[in-house]
Amino acid sequence: MQFNKNHIIKLTQALTSDVDFYLIKEYLTKRGITEEVQKEFTLSESLNGDFVIPVYDESGDFVFNKYRRSPLHENGPKYFYDKGGKVTLYGYDKAKRLNTILITEGELDTLVAWSNNIPAVTSTGGAMSFQSDWSELLKDKEVIICLDNDKAGGEGMVKVLDIVRHAKVVFIPDMANVKDISDYVNAGGDLHELLRTAVSLNTIEDVKQDRCKRIALFQSVFFHDAYIKKHTKVNPYKGERKTFSDDNVTNAKEFLITELLDFDWQGNTRCIFHNEKSASLHYYEKTNTCYCFGGCGKSYDAISIYKQLHNCSFKEAVTALKK
Repeated sequence: MQFNKNHIIKLTQALTSDVDFYLIKEYLTKRGITEEVQKEFTLSESLNGDFVIPVYDESGDFVFNKYRRSPLHENGPKYFYDKGGKVTLYGYDKAKRLNTILITEGELDTLVAWSNNIPAVTSTGGAMSFQSDWSELLKDKEVIICLDNDKAGGEGMVKVLDIVRHAKVVFIPDMANVKDISDYVNAGGDLHELLRTAVSLNTIEDVKQDRCKRIALFQSVFFHDAYIKKHTKVNPYKGERKTFSDDNVTNAKEFLITELLDFDWQGNTRCIFHNEKSASLHYYEKTNTCYCFGGCGKSYDAISIYKQLHNCSFKEAVTALKK
C-alpha cells in the first residue's frame, strides 16, 4: 500500500493525538484520578489535545463542556467553556442520592475525591461562584466544605458556609507544595482521615476561638480572617444616632425583624434593598439581624429594615420602633 502526502499527514495527526491522549490520561492518573472515575465522568480529549469535562445538571442532563488546557500546551487560559455554559454544581447528578457530600474547589479535586470513594461536588465557576439556590439541593445532606488553602479559597469557604449553614469545614494542612485536595492526596495524605477533622464554625465567636488555636500552632487562617471581616458589624448610621440616647437606639434595634418581614422556614426572604428573584436575605434570631448573601453583602438591623420599608429617616424609624 502506497501513502501519499495527505495519508502521511493524517497518520501523523492520529499518532500525535493518541500520544497526547495517553499523556493526558497519565496526567490525570498522577493527579490521583483513577481510570474508573475518568470513565464514569466520561472525560475525553478535544481536537486540540485539551481534555474535556462534560458538565451535567442536577437531573443528569448534559449542559455544556468545560475544557482543561492540556499540560502539553503552555499558552491560553487554563480552563474555558462551550459558548453559553453557565455556573453548574458539577458532580451533583451522581451525588444527589447519597447522604454525605464534600464541596471542593474545582473539578479535578472533585474527581480525586470520587476516586477515594468520597461523593463530591464543585461549582464550575470557581471559588466565589457558589449559588444560593443550591442550598435547597443540599439541605438534607451532611455537607463538608474543603476549598484551597489560600485567600481565594478562604473567601470561597465563607461564601459557601453562608449559603449551606449547616455544613462543616475542613482545612488543607499547611504542607510544602500542598494547596488543594489533589496536592494533599498526591503528597500521600489520607482524604478520609482529613475529613474526620471537620468542625462546625457557625458563629463569629466560634471562628475567633478557632483562629486563636490555629495561630498558636502557626497554621493558616485564610477562612477565619475572611469570615471575621465579612461578619463584623459596622455602624451604618454615622452621626444620625447622636439625636437619641443609646437606650432608645437599643430598644429600637430589639424590635423583632420577623414582625417587619416574612421569612420562610429556613429564615430566608427576598432582600428589600435590591431587586432579586431568589431569597438571599437571611434572619439571625440570636442577634435579631439580617444579612444579604446576594447583591448587597451587608448586615441590617430592625432600624435599617424599617427605614427601607417606610422610606423614612433614622430619627423617624427609632421613634416608631421604640414605641
